[in-house]
Amino acid sequence: MFACIHGRSVSKLPAENGVAGSSLVDLAFTFSPLVEQTTADTVVFDVSGQDLLFGETSGSEIDADDAAIASANKLANEIVRRARDLSLAINVSVAANPDTAIHAARSFNGTTIINIGDEGLRLGALSTRQIDFSLAGIDGRRAEEIQETFSLWGVRTFGDLARLPLAGVAERLGQEGVRLRKLVRGKIDRHLNLVRPPIGFEQSLELEHPVEELEPLSFILSRLLNQICANLIEYALATNELKLRLVTEPRLVGIATGSNTDTNNSHLHERTITLPVPMRNPKTLLRLLLFDIEAQPPSAPIVAVTIRAEPVEPRASQTGLFIPLAPEPEKLEITLARLAKLVGPDNVGSPELLDTHRPDAFRMKRFRVASAKRKKNPNRQSAIGNRQCVMGFRVFRPPWRAKVETIHGQPARINASGRNSFNRVRGKVGCAAGPWRSSGDWWRPDVWARDEWDVAIVDANNQPSEVLCRIYRDLTNDEWFVAGIYD
Repeated sequence: MFACIHGRSVSKLPAENGVAGSSLVDLAFTFSPLVEQTTADTVVFDVSGQDLLFGETSGSEIDADDAAIASANKLANEIVRRARDLSLAINVSVAANPDTAIHAARSFNGTTIINIGDEGLRLGALSTRQIDFSLAGIDGRRAEEIQETFSLWGVRTFGDLARLPLAGVAERLGQEGVRLRKLVRGKIDRHLNLVRPPIGFEQSLELEHPVEELEPLSFILSRLLNQICANLIEYALATNELKLRLVTEPRLVGIATGSNTDTNNSHLHERTITLPVPMRNPKTLLRLLLFDIEAQPPSAPIVAVTIRAEPVEPRASQTGLFIPLAPEPEKLEITLARLAKLVGPDNVGSPELLDTHRPDAFRMKRFRVASAKRKKNPNRQSAIGNRQCVMGFRVFRPPWRAKVETIHGQPARINASGRNSFNRVRGKVGCAAGPWRSSGDWWRPDVWARDEWDVAIVDANNQPSEVLCRIYRDLTNDEWFVAGIYD
């Protein structure tokens, strides 16, 4: 059995988020979880099994048909009563077919009960203008053409269309005509297009008592995350971003100055945790949130908590037999969070070169798992085959301080050593190329300016080999350094 509610005071224009339309859906959900919102002013729902609540008592001596009618009447009266409490003016119909119930609720005022087998009889007097062509899968333009055809045929009512021979209707109107004939006779058997409740990837909780310590807050966060992750798993999704909003108690303003301004608005502490890979493990997400709160604790007791997860497709990976095992991304993320707590978030991650000419300029960015495949370089094989075209540069970090003698501004002799006294570069400069001047960031306190040279140093012991290295002079303090050597 199906029941249909038609709101007489609800606009027929599409209003999916309208207040009245939502009220009809909420009213239907109080009777059944299987609800279809056909239009903004019409909802139909499955009421099978409602005779257990609205049927006759076991001691009454009535047959099955009378019991079904009595149960349907009680159900319809209860729907009308609850709609009256919500100040809704409605029509209610109950039938064995959802489309029959829809047409009856739209066409008849009050309460309508249609028994099984009486669909064609009760709907037969309705005009064909009242047919809902969308229930048969026919768009508006095609519906107008079929209405003109019905006018030419002299078909004015549901009954006229139901009495036409099936073969003739199929020959002239095709499958659309066959579906319309079944529709007006109440014989279409279809499933409801169910209203899906909103996906809850956001959970909020207002606290009765303010929370100041991390341990009681962790229980609250765990409760919210468990519900969010359960919703993600239900829809086969995961999340790569968590948004946490903490509402703290209002703080007194003006006490120090003696004024009477009592409070400031409640403070919002919002933070976003970006995950390297999609996750849906509540324990992992809880630990990441706690690490973040410990690093940046709120300044006042917490009175409300909201967590929102951005849903994404889950991570799908399959390792090969000959690929070494790697740590799980979830465990790696927790380890990185612990390290960030110890050494600071700016010292954990992956190095990223900056778009600048400043030597060795880089920053630490958040570690992410690269999913893109590496492109093959067609010139790589030729470069490997010709070893003579490959030259490496060994960078000294930190650079070696050097004493450089110059002649007419050009390096002539150098003496430099690293931290270890055995590592030395000294001798006469046999050949020099440069200088190459670079500078920048003059507006910052760590401005840089340097002259770089590539020099070939002849060893003082007159060895035949030469050392090719790069040296530079720091123009801000007029000191010389060895940046590295060429291999």
